[in-house]
Amino acid sequence: MADATTIFFLVLHILKQLISWPLIKLTNAIIILLSPFYNVITFILLPFVHLGRAVIGVLSIPFTVKWLERIETLYVYLGTAALVGCITGTIVFAIFKVMSSSLNIDATIVPKTRHQGRTTAEYRAARRVKKEGIIDHSPSATPVVLKKVAGPRRRGLLSQAIMEEEDSDF
Repeated sequence: MADATTIFFLVLHILKQLISWPLIKLTNAIIILLSPFYNVITFILLPFVHLGRAVIGVLSIPFTVKWLERIETLYVYLGTAALVGCITGTIVFAIFKVMSSSLNIDATIVPKTRHQGRTTAEYRAARRVKKEGIIDHSPSATPVVLKKVAGPRRRGLLSQAIMEEEDSDF
């Protein structure tokens, strides 16, 4: 029985070699053919690669300093607290959603229909009728003439007439 398994694995190894040999040779041929293009592209991109490494080096300076080791414990503590808070919040939200949907209290609130009162045009028409009823259209007997009192003219707020406001239509 040991000879049969040995022969089986030997045949399997030979088949693997026969199948993989052309694939390996094809891959090597493709690499040899494309290597000049790779060399040209890496030569062209070399300034960008150098600039990128310099920028990454400058940006990583704060993370290479010794003070980072001092705040590592605080960072781990706050990070763990944030993760626990997010997980707890998600669980509470899921429980709330399940309970509100099972109790059917998550229905959208339908706004009450507003009582349709008078429109602006109706309001203005009613005011116009009311004003016309107050105004007396009968001719007055004698017009009243006010005489101007002679005296020094004052400038300022006290000398100005106070105009009464009329009710606005707005």
